[in-house]
Amino acid sequence: MTQQIPDACTFDDREWVIEYWHGDITCIPTSEQLGIETTSPHTANWTGRIDHFLVFRGQLYLFKIEVNLPGPSKGSLPEGARREVLLRYVPLEIWDKDGKRHEIREHRKEFFIFDELKIPFTGEIHLSRPYFDDWNVPASADSDDDAVTYQARLEFVGGKLIDSDECEEVVP
Repeated sequence: MTQQIPDACTFDDREWVIEYWHGDITCIPTSEQLGIETTSPHTANWTGRIDHFLVFRGQLYLFKIEVNLPGPSKGSLPEGARREVLLRYVPLEIWDKDGKRHEIREHRKEFFIFDELKIPFTGEIHLSRPYFDDWNVPASADSDDDAVTYQARLEFVGGKLIDSDECEEVVP
């Protein structure tokens, strides 16, 4: 099975990987509830979206969604959202039957940003960091050195943060 791309949560000014939720997650709006249709770009993202949550002033928000929209839905925009598009142009050297050629390939990331989408979640969210986004981390940053990872647990009632704890562990 392919490892899935994780959702993220910004807490205490740091971006974390959401390892798992313990509680009723039906309060997180589905693509259908948001009025969008997504498509899977590859086997590591079956839903066609990556959610980015934010804990701000003790409240849980769905801050942005990275989406992959099918052709007919390219112009859709959920109510209360705005669109953000990031483009990266990567020079490539390609070898084929005609020899070597140079090409510039466009990589696109599309987001829906929400300003006030509170999530009334009750339960715990388990997090870890560092959070790596291949978009932001160059390939040369990969390292086999021992790394320090952090684990956190956030507890919510009705979307309000009522408790949190964090610990550090060394991964060999």
